[in-house]
Amino acid sequence: MSAKLLDVRDLRVEFATDTGVVPAVAGLSFAIDAGETLVIVGESGSGKSVTSLAIMGLVPRPPGRIAGGEMLFRTRDGRVRDLAQTNAAEMQRLRGAEIAMIFQEPMSALNPVYTIGEQITETLLLHERLGKRAARARSIEMLTLLGIPEPARRFDAYPHQLSGGMRQRAMIAMALSCRPSLLIADEPTTALDVTVQAQILDLIRRLQKELGMAVIFITHNLGVAAEIADRILVMYAGQAVETGPTQAIFRETRMPYTTGLLASVPRLGMDRDAAPLQAIPGNVPSFSDLPPGCAFAPRCAHVRPTPCEARRPDLEPCGPEHAVRCARWREIAA
Repeated sequence: MSAKLLDVRDLRVEFATDTGVVPAVAGLSFAIDAGETLVIVGESGSGKSVTSLAIMGLVPRPPGRIAGGEMLFRTRDGRVRDLAQTNAAEMQRLRGAEIAMIFQEPMSALNPVYTIGEQITETLLLHERLGKRAARARSIEMLTLLGIPEPARRFDAYPHQLSGGMRQRAMIAMALSCRPSLLIADEPTTALDVTVQAQILDLIRRLQKELGMAVIFITHNLGVAAEIADRILVMYAGQAVETGPTQAIFRETRMPYTTGLLASVPRLGMDRDAAPLQAIPGNVPSFSDLPPGCAFAPRCAHVRPTPCEARRPDLEPCGPEHAVRCARWREIAA
């Protein structure tokens, strides 16, 4: 039995397509403790969002399915449930109450024909069995906590009447209204300007401390990861390619893909003429046409026919709580 809040073991998610079965997540393992922040980093198409949908039980079936693995979640009553085997009715009870998610684009995630207040109170009415008056009071309290001006008036507003930052705060209010044990935030700051992004990150950190919840934060921005993460998991082509404490990922980087992500982050005061940003060449490969060896080999500056293209490397330890999926990491580090 797992002692972690969430322990994902060898998760595999597949999608049936016209060209065959595509492995969107291929043997992913990680764990998170209560109160911890795990940041999952990777380019678009790495499998980050599919992982979050699998945890939430929201992988569309068909064409998708959880093809293998376990997702052991410890509920508030102390029992451990395998989310990969949990039925739809039980998942509906857990979603919102114990596991909540902030979706990537609030304008598409919020229902445009219902007010912000109606969408927040729906969760409270379902999971906390509150009356309408009590649910309204709790919702306005959450909007106040999130720093939304005139919360009683915003409660009756529709999504299109709010700015992008306010819509994102309303999404957070909806996710946190039942005080979940685990919050999944899927790129919640991508479409926001830098000032609002900083406010949202500060807000999530503050509420995490107040509520004692664990956070899985999904992003493609290592700058954001450096600011909020306790641990970082770097994903590529549906697999973990490097994982470890934040300090180790930034100071003792072992995977060339992680190095490429770090090199592409602009830094304050850098001379663009002397040292321009380095882009990783090429694109994330299609899941239906992965190379036979290391999935990153076609884009890697350190690639060698043997061992890089001979077989797919395993995720192996390279330091305390630090692991990497690279056949040549020892040579590169030396």
